[in-house]
Amino acid sequence: MSATPTIPTDGAVIVRLRAEDRGWIRQLPPVPGSRRLTVTVGRADLLPVPVDELLSRGYRLVGVAAEHRPIGPTVDVLVPAELREDQDWFGRLQPLTERIFDLRMGPVRQVLAAEIDLHLRHVDA
Repeated sequence: MSATPTIPTDGAVIVRLRAEDRGWIRQLPPVPGSRRLTVTVGRADLLPVPVDELLSRGYRLVGVAAEHRPIGPTVDVLVPAELREDQDWFGRLQPLTERIFDLRMGPVRQVLAAEIDLHLRHVDA
């Protein structure tokens, strides 16, 4: 894991959703097209989940955000700018969000560096 992960330059954000139990998959709207977005969970007890269901919705689990220091009952999705601009898809995701982290912001990159690195190692090219 790098101390300074490569940051997407396309205006990507990390969208954080509340996840009370392992049923969090059902709240994620299907990703349009053939894209596959990366997901981290805030604590290990939100796993395991049905991987086939996650994949069929267009998401790929890449790990626990911070296993040494759980961040809580949350799910984080790395959303590239072009999907953020998709009013239909992002419009269904946005009301579910607890917080949106803009990856252009230095403090966000610093605080979420390990998690961002997890996502970026698995982003579809």
